[in-house]
Amino acid sequence: METKESLKLLHSISGHNGAIYDVVFNDGFLYTTSADKFVAKWDVSKGEQTNFTVQLERSAYNLDFSPVSNLLAIGTNNGGIHVIDTVKREEVRWLAQHKAAVFALTYCQHTERFYSGDKDGVFCAWDAKTFDLLITLPFNCGKIREISTSEDGLHIAICGQDGYIRILETGFFNLIKEFKAHKEGANCALFDGDVLYTGGKDAHIKKWNWKEKELLLSIPAHNYAVYDLIFIDGKQKMVSVSFDKSIKLWNAMDISIIERVEFKNKGHRHTVNRIAKISEQSFATIGDDRKIKIWSL
Repeated sequence: METKESLKLLHSISGHNGAIYDVVFNDGFLYTTSADKFVAKWDVSKGEQTNFTVQLERSAYNLDFSPVSNLLAIGTNNGGIHVIDTVKREEVRWLAQHKAAVFALTYCQHTERFYSGDKDGVFCAWDAKTFDLLITLPFNCGKIREISTSEDGLHIAICGQDGYIRILETGFFNLIKEFKAHKEGANCALFDGDVLYTGGKDAHIKKWNWKEKELLLSIPAHNYAVYDLIFIDGKQKMVSVSFDKSIKLWNAMDISIIERVEFKNKGHRHTVNRIAKISEQSFATIGDDRKIKIWSL
């Protein structure tokens, strides 16, 4: 049963002139990428845009940031990855390994690597400081929608359009587990030790013991595809966003609903694409309505 409203809307920020595809948080700021072919930087406390922008020739669906080297990686719809030095404000690398649109881009602080995945199911691992290519693996799984890292960086979960979750160890990138998680497509994954939460195109959130490939819980969580999942409140709670335009807050243990946020109660007007965790008590959501919304418990 849904309880009284607990999520507070701190800021609703406009500035992009197209759908916002991805968002990442670092040190008081959000970086976003949009259909308007701009990457922008936003001050979380003020709820305002900064003067940092990157203009692209093509739309970019994904980005992530390395705080160690202050490098921002931006994956574009033709497979190229821009690497921007955010201090010097200049492009330092242009990576052309992918031949199809990049749909997944993830930084891992433990391994100091970036991981990327594209529309054709090709996975790449990059050194986060030099951007030397470490490995390329073709999985033939359709579009790779997300690459999720375990808390210790020792494992990654690749979410495939074919509905499979593929778990790789990050020492030699061997495939150690593979299981069908969602009937239409796996969109996102979230590690918690031996447990993995997944969200699918089938609108379900599922909880697995990934080491045993055992399904622990399956919840019809949204009306349409689940696009992203994060933990907040010390992993006591979980947030999901969806193609159905809603944001939902859950008890993580049993995936029981706490709150549903829609347009009528300060949510997004259109599809909600991604979430960026700001702290254990706050997060940002972005969507096709061109809005960045910052929430707190």
